[in-house]
Amino acid sequence: MSSQASSKTLLRHNVDLSNFTTMQVGGTARYFSEPSTEEDLHELLGFAKSENLPYYILGKGSNVIFPDEGFPGLVITLIHYEQERIIFDPENPVVTASAGIHLYRLVVACRERGLGGAEFLCNVPGTVGGGVIMNAGFSRFPGQSNEIGDLIEEICVLNKKDGQKEILTKDKLKFSYRYSNLDGKIVLSATLRLWRRKPEDIQKEIRANFDYRNGKQDLKHPSSGSVFKNPEPPALSAGKLIDSLGLKGLRVGDAQISEKHGNYIINLGNAKSSDVWALIDQIQRKVFDATGISLEPEVKKAGII
Repeated sequence: MSSQASSKTLLRHNVDLSNFTTMQVGGTARYFSEPSTEEDLHELLGFAKSENLPYYILGKGSNVIFPDEGFPGLVITLIHYEQERIIFDPENPVVTASAGIHLYRLVVACRERGLGGAEFLCNVPGTVGGGVIMNAGFSRFPGQSNEIGDLIEEICVLNKKDGQKEILTKDKLKFSYRYSNLDGKIVLSATLRLWRRKPEDIQKEIRANFDYRNGKQDLKHPSSGSVFKNPEPPALSAGKLIDSLGLKGLRVGDAQISEKHGNYIINLGNAKSSDVWALIDQIQRKVFDATGISLEPEVKKAGII
């Protein structure tokens, strides 16, 4: 069943949210929509306000877990938002991409223009908008930090309270490990400053990152990627802490700690959201009891934002 928030924006009813998150768990959304333009997005936000509905803004869903009970309001995914908007500055190594652009697609587009520096984002399963909100990052080298916040020049956002558009320059942004100061904002686009690099060298780095990921991470089952943030050094990484306690393979229902990577929880086929969170709770308790370290989840419970 479907309806419209206006004459242009399609709404779907009772949509299975497990199809829109990489862990593939969660119930249904009362309303669901996939806007492709800023006008569509404004219409949807207006609909939510007029109906007094809670709403949730979703990217690729790689860091989000919806409850088994679903979401009682409107879920808006930006995976199709302005899908052709990747704009290069003809004079400078700068690129602007819409929130809905997949990070891999952005890296490939930059490679074709001979712009390097974003290669570490190629295997982050997310969109530009979600990547900015979470300050997405990846490195195959211990102790090295590569995060999208390091590249940001400015971002364009909508303020959730008043729906007004705003440009936030670098001096107004704060990024740290899996954090940004963007609560209350909807990212519409981001501008990144990169540097000149030969396309063949960019491709070598992309391949090296994928080879590392394929060798170290469990990609055969649905997952949300890394479940926990790494604790501060000199503590071991979250994955190594979990591995050191012999927890790989621990299972609740069809949610299981990967045998390949201790910081991955995988869906063996029929996991529930409650299984995943019960397993997360077990891991946190066992790690704390053994080491005194409190692991903080990187994945988020989808709530009302």
